[in-house]
Amino acid sequence: MRIKTALATLLAIGAVACSGEVKAPDAVGGLEKAQVEAIVKEYLLREPEILLEMQVAYQRNQLATQTIAAEGTWDKLLASSKDDPFIGRKDAPITIVEFSDYDCGVCKVAVDWAIAQVDDRNGDVKLIVKESAVRGEDSRRAAIAATAAHQQGKYREMHIALMRAPANAYTPENLETIARSVGLDVARWKADMAKPDLIARVDRSVQEFDMAGLQGTPSFLINGKFVGGFAAAELDSLIQATRSQIGG
Repeated sequence: MRIKTALATLLAIGAVACSGEVKAPDAVGGLEKAQVEAIVKEYLLREPEILLEMQVAYQRNQLATQTIAAEGTWDKLLASSKDDPFIGRKDAPITIVEFSDYDCGVCKVAVDWAIAQVDDRNGDVKLIVKESAVRGEDSRRAAIAATAAHQQGKYREMHIALMRAPANAYTPENLETIARSVGLDVARWKADMAKPDLIARVDRSVQEFDMAGLQGTPSFLINGKFVGGFAAAELDSLIQATRSQIGG
């Protein structure tokens, strides 16, 4: 009976917390608050694995919620991507939309995988990078620099070079050095970076990050299917499944 009471109490407290209420109840099921706390503490000390189970269940629920939200934005993302930089064949039957940030260490690791998909001998993958500068002004400056390189047909080269550079190193001086290294006309590149429509394009990617309910970068959508984070095996499996579906 005490265990059942403890479980019921734990659920009741969790429900209050999730509802946004600030103050916990003074009594639950006829028990005083101190009694409730003592029972719950005793139970959790004796059965600590319940905390792990709760955490796993919570994470699964969060992932399911995020997946539904992200996949629900696929058509909107494609529609808004007409002017976004892309790498690969324009009419490729497989489209990867990657939400990425140049100050994201995992994004720097993931870039080789993403480029490899485009360079695959099948030639059936297009990569659209959403410049999700969610880590502050340094990220935003780099995103604008990459998008401006697209105006000269050098987005791929600039994107890879920026990902190869250390995080938090995107000063105007460093960005200019990188721009020169990939063969950009620096004067034109600087002029393009100042254009309001180009800046708005980068800011729109951040808005789309929020619209898709994403929690971090990198995040991928492959023909509308969501994968959060960089899990190469899961992404490879999804690419192969998509290829099979389209008869590749």
